[in-house]
Amino acid sequence: MSFVSGSTVTRSDLPCWEIPVPLSVDGRRYIAGLHLNTAEHLRRRQVGLGAATSTGLLHALWELPYGISFSKGSFSDIDCCTLAQADERWVQRVGDDFVRMYQPVGAIKWISVSDRSLARAVNKAASHPPTVRRTAIWNTSTDGRSPKAAATLLKAKLLGVGVLVFDGIRTHELVEPSDAIHGRPAVFRWWQAELAYRNWLSRTTPTE
Repeated sequence: MSFVSGSTVTRSDLPCWEIPVPLSVDGRRYIAGLHLNTAEHLRRRQVGLGAATSTGLLHALWELPYGISFSKGSFSDIDCCTLAQADERWVQRVGDDFVRMYQPVGAIKWISVSDRSLARAVNKAASHPPTVRRTAIWNTSTDGRSPKAAATLLKAKLLGVGVLVFDGIRTHELVEPSDAIHGRPAVFRWWQAELAYRNWLSRTTPTE
């Protein structure tokens, strides 16, 4: 995948990419759909930054609105210390004030999990909070009409987990995933996106 130079791109010209990326959270493995914030990605490339995966730093940044100067007296001692020690490409210090340069690098829009066991696939997908669309991919050659499969499909529907069946040739949908629960973009969402971004960077060598 190629990217054009940030010096010749305006914000309105920037395309949006949704990138499938392997993601592991608390020992659980998913394929996650990272909706990339292209402007922030290009900024980080220009200033030589990668992913911000420190939860302490993200928590401190969360308390600081973007682009607004705030006095260090506005923060707890631990957040103030974290911000004071942070790279100035994440947060700038202007006298006794902090100015956040960090922007979220994107958002996770969906996750999927595949397994030869329908029950395992559903349970793995359901283990992720419903902040994204969740889909279980069932790798099977059966028709999925057994009573056990029917009960698991009902469970998936109640949990809001979509189910796709893949027989090695074709894929078709048995259960549609529920829409993600929207809310404040909490630090957990920032952190997940940063992990996915780190994984994507490790697999990709963008070119100008």
